[in-house]
Amino acid sequence: MRRYLCAAVLSLSCLVVTGAARAAYPERPIRWVVATPPGGSLDVVARILAEKLRTSLQQTIVVENRAGAAGSIAAQSVASSAPDGYTVLMTTTAMVINAWMSPTSLDPIKDLQAVTRVALSPYVLVVGPSLPVTNLDEFIAYAKKEPGKLTCSTYGVGSPPHLALEAMKRAGELNIVHAPYRGFGQALPDLMSGLLSCSVDTPANVAQHVRAGTIKAIAVTSPKALEMFPGAMPMAERYPDVEVVGWQGVFVPANTPQPIVDKINEELVKVISEPEVIKRLRDIGFDPVGDSSASAAAIAKTDYDRYGGIIKALNLKSE
Repeated sequence: MRRYLCAAVLSLSCLVVTGAARAAYPERPIRWVVATPPGGSLDVVARILAEKLRTSLQQTIVVENRAGAAGSIAAQSVASSAPDGYTVLMTTTAMVINAWMSPTSLDPIKDLQAVTRVALSPYVLVVGPSLPVTNLDEFIAYAKKEPGKLTCSTYGVGSPPHLALEAMKRAGELNIVHAPYRGFGQALPDLMSGLLSCSVDTPANVAQHVRAGTIKAIAVTSPKALEMFPGAMPMAERYPDVEVVGWQGVFVPANTPQPIVDKINEELVKVISEPEVIKRLRDIGFDPVGDSSASAAAIAKTDYDRYGGIIKALNLKSE
C-alpha cells in the first residue's frame, strides 16, 4: 500500500510540476529565427504570427532574419540553442531538401522538433518583360530553341523552387542555367533588366509584380491552376512528375519539453485559425494549416524521405 501511495504522490507531483512549467512559459522574450531575408514571404508570415503571439502570450517576440544556405544557417542556429522554447525557427520545406543537397552535421528530423505547419504554398514560374513568351508552351519552345541561354533564379540551392526547376529541366530535357539568389527581392532587379530570364518563387513574393504587369506568371508547381494567376498552367499538365508544394513550419530544438511544445502549438493554431490571419495568408497565396506537432513531424519526415529519393534520381548536387 505504501508503494502504491508513493507512486500516486509522485505521479501527482509530476502533473503539478508539468502544469506549472506550462503555465509559467514564457517568462522572457522569445527569439523567433526566420530562415529568409526581410521582406520575403516567409518573413511576412513570421511577422504576422509574431504580432499576434505578442498579444496572446503577453511576451516580446524578437524576429531575427538569418538567411543563407537554403535555410540551413537558421536551422543550425536554432538546433544548437537551449531546448527551452525561447528560440523558435520559422522555415520552409527547403530545410529537409537541403539536408540531401548539402549534407551537414544538422539532421533536421533528429535535431529539431516540429511544432506545426503554418501554411502550404506551391511555386510560380515567372518571366521578365524582355523574354518573348506568354505561356509555358512558348517558354519550353524558346528554351529548346536557345539551349543554355535562359537563366532562372530561385531563393537558393536546395530550395523547393530549385527542385521544381531541376525536375522541369529534366522532364523537358531543357538546358536552363540555375542562378541562386538570397531572395526574390534581390533577384527582381535582374529579372526586370533582362539579366535574368525567369524565376521560380512563392506566390506571395511575385503576386504584386504580376498584378502590376511588370513580370508574367506562366506556370505553377501545384497540381491545379491557381485562381490568383489566371493563365499560369500547372507544370504537371506538361510534365506529370513536376509537382512541388512547400510548407512553412515552426520548429524548436530537439528535446524541448513536450508541455512547452504543446503550449507553442496551441497558441499558434489559435492564431492561424483567426479569420483575419486566414484572410491575410490567403491574400498572399498561402493555404493556412495549423496542425498538431505529431502531424507536422510526420510530414516533415515523409517529405525528407520523398525529396531525398527525387534528389538521388535527379543526381542533384550543391552548386
